[in-house]
Amino acid sequence: MSRSYPDLMNTKTGWTPRLHQSLSSLPSAIVGIIGLLAGALGATSFAPFHFWPGYFISIVVFSAFIITSPSAKSAGWRGTSVALGFFGTGVSWIYISIAEYGQVGELIAGLITFSFVAILCVFWSLAAWLAWQLMQKFTQLPSSLWLSLCLLLAEFARSTLFTGFPWLLPGYAIQNTWLFELLPIGGIWLSSAAVLLTASVMANTILVRSNPLVLYLVLLVIWSGAAYLSYSPIEWVKQTGTLKTTLVQGNIKQDEKWLRKIARESLTYYQQATVEHLDSDLVVWPETAITYLYPQIQPYLAPFRKELEDSQTTLITGVPDRNADTGAYYNAIWATGNGFGLYYKRRLVPFGEYIPFSSWIGPILDVFDMPISGFEAGDSNQPVLQVGEWGVAPFICYEIVYAEQVRKMVRDSNFLVTISNDGWFGTSFGPWQHLQIAQFRAKETGRYVIRATNTGVSAIINEKGGIVAQAPQFERTTLTAEAKAFSGITPYVHWGYWPTLSLLIICILFCYLNHKLTRQRYEFIGTL
Repeated sequence: MSRSYPDLMNTKTGWTPRLHQSLSSLPSAIVGIIGLLAGALGATSFAPFHFWPGYFISIVVFSAFIITSPSAKSAGWRGTSVALGFFGTGVSWIYISIAEYGQVGELIAGLITFSFVAILCVFWSLAAWLAWQLMQKFTQLPSSLWLSLCLLLAEFARSTLFTGFPWLLPGYAIQNTWLFELLPIGGIWLSSAAVLLTASVMANTILVRSNPLVLYLVLLVIWSGAAYLSYSPIEWVKQTGTLKTTLVQGNIKQDEKWLRKIARESLTYYQQATVEHLDSDLVVWPETAITYLYPQIQPYLAPFRKELEDSQTTLITGVPDRNADTGAYYNAIWATGNGFGLYYKRRLVPFGEYIPFSSWIGPILDVFDMPISGFEAGDSNQPVLQVGEWGVAPFICYEIVYAEQVRKMVRDSNFLVTISNDGWFGTSFGPWQHLQIAQFRAKETGRYVIRATNTGVSAIINEKGGIVAQAPQFERTTLTAEAKAFSGITPYVHWGYWPTLSLLIICILFCYLNHKLTRQRYEFIGTL
């Protein structure tokens, strides 16, 4: 007589089937409310709140919704509800930028913000839809792995398409956990993979109880390894010098800084503040601290530049530039005095510094009388700036969020400088999220990050991602502290994505082998 044996890969016992059935049959309205609340909670894991469990809860709910969805369409809508709560809360500061400085009115600002959030939600919606499809068709891999892979792929696509928007990536949620120590090894993508895998395994354990042992072992290695590095850190880089550094925070109102009178007054302030700190090796002004064009300001600042050279002080400042031959405008960083170099911003802010598909969208914006910018992107292969004997990797505002761009430029640098004008964010938590991202770049690369902004938060960040000194927001002030120069590279700078890809390949391979061996074992038992 033949015997039947349970498929232990899909066994549900006790309260698990009831919970599974309850989530599967929830009314759409209830699912939407839970998804919105869970997503909004996830935004609290990021600066300035730093409630790191919040994001894990969001992804557990996201995963649970997909696992219990009756169809791929349902999975997509359920995933959208969590995404809407997460992005609607996490990037709500965009409304302030548009409403206060976009000159389009509150209604249009609200519509633009909602449209932007909706676009971000599409990536999570597609991830949910795709994960459900793969879970049904390819049962060789556990649901938790499919969920992690699809959402990680969606976040990668969100970070790269149309210049990308790599803001609020999963890995940023773990700043106050052991996983922060993974950054020098695999960067933001390794920490993101660890977060998504941990949360999805938790959801699968609760609802399906079918995670193979290999996933628990991988997570054990990740978390225990990160804990070990937290208490016994490895020194990947070597200090080679120190620089006395001064940041000048002008606190110029965003809607006034381009006015002729204010432009003269602010330039006078920046110069006077710098003269008072000529004992510093480096003085940094914010993005577009100089609102005159580079060819116009060069002869005007010639005596000031001589004064900087005589005191062995380097000035780094933001300045707009215009190509006389092509007429193209660039957002630039200029190093002068005891240093040199001119860098053009490579990653422009969509709808802020350039208009995607401008030939189509431009006429629409003209209807609403919406002002647009027309900067050109700089060349992808530009040298670093020079500050005395040190190489400096420069980044303007939004560029610091691109981990890969930073990774490629850091090899020739001893520290990083990022200048920004976070006055666009107003009193929202956007500037704090921006500062947090800069801390991650410091930890990933093993370099100090010197961050000068117009309204704050100006700060000097050490190679471990900790803040050495920080200026208060919305104050005209200077900040002086010691910055350190480093040489050498971290594994992440050397290997890039490969540690993350290796982790995912290991999970896929061993989960597949585990499935095959388990099947063979039960087939063998069934023949007895």
